[in-house]
Amino acid sequence: MHIEGSMMPGMLLSLAEKNRIDLPYKTLDEVKQAYQFNNLQEFVDLYIQGTEVIQSAEDFYTLTTAYLSKCYAQNIMHTEVFCDIRTYTDRGLPAAMVLDGIEAGFKDAQQKFGITGGMIPTFIRHLGAEKAYADWQFYKQHSERFLAIGLAAVEVGYPASLFKDVFAEVKTTGLPIVAHAGEEGSADYIWSAIKDIHAERIDHGIRCLEDPELVSYLQKTQIPLTVCPCSNVSLNVFDHMNQHVIGEMLDLGLNVTINSDDPAHFGAYLSENMQQVQTHCGITDEQLIRMTHNAIDASFADQARKNQMHQVVNEYESTTN
Repeated sequence: MHIEGSMMPGMLLSLAEKNRIDLPYKTLDEVKQAYQFNNLQEFVDLYIQGTEVIQSAEDFYTLTTAYLSKCYAQNIMHTEVFCDIRTYTDRGLPAAMVLDGIEAGFKDAQQKFGITGGMIPTFIRHLGAEKAYADWQFYKQHSERFLAIGLAAVEVGYPASLFKDVFAEVKTTGLPIVAHAGEEGSADYIWSAIKDIHAERIDHGIRCLEDPELVSYLQKTQIPLTVCPCSNVSLNVFDHMNQHVIGEMLDLGLNVTINSDDPAHFGAYLSENMQQVQTHCGITDEQLIRMTHNAIDASFADQARKNQMHQVVNEYESTTN
């Protein structure tokens, strides 16, 4: 889940007004219409406009608390959000505002809602290894504030191998590594994330089915795959949800979890993603429960928190049998 991807239309307008940012939309209806994008470029344009209205730690706090309130409404107990500093430092804004605002939002949500979780800063792969290394100089000074370090954004043309050196440094800190791979990129991009930067969790990973050897490896290692069904359909990876491969992935015994990616833009938070795969992919209650247990194990929560969350799911399962 990318934190800027939770910005609802009303917040986009209000932050733009607060920070005097000129948008191509003047009314809430116009913003809502823009959220019904038709292709990847329109989505990217909208996402960038969302980042441009964020100008301070206070804005990140506002965004994060709104997202975590939505999590509470959907009975989410733990959430891990992607963020980056490069988007903001390139505009002359301080890197610290990203961390400070998100962290403050999580602190309040834990006190108010009991929600745990935190940040996974990412390197923006299409900006190259040099900028990733520059960002790492900041991140490594704050490593105790993070759950992991990730690799995100445009896959094709930017395999994880390009970032091998910077992730070798990340590895020395003990921080877990995650990587977006196998959504727009082929199975080779998943292999690169695994072999070149030693990713412990693969974000998306749906194109692993192209490579039987990779499927076999994922079966044996049980590397978690954070599948984002509604995102995949919205970005035309699949034309319709009934074409999604999540059922096949489960049948093959892969370690699948369900995630929301950019929930405001794709019109689907976690519950809606679960509902969609049940309606269109034939996913059963038992499979949803299995994927929830998978997600708990794949999280970077401490073991006591994982046990607590497993118990909640077990209690639910016992009441439905």
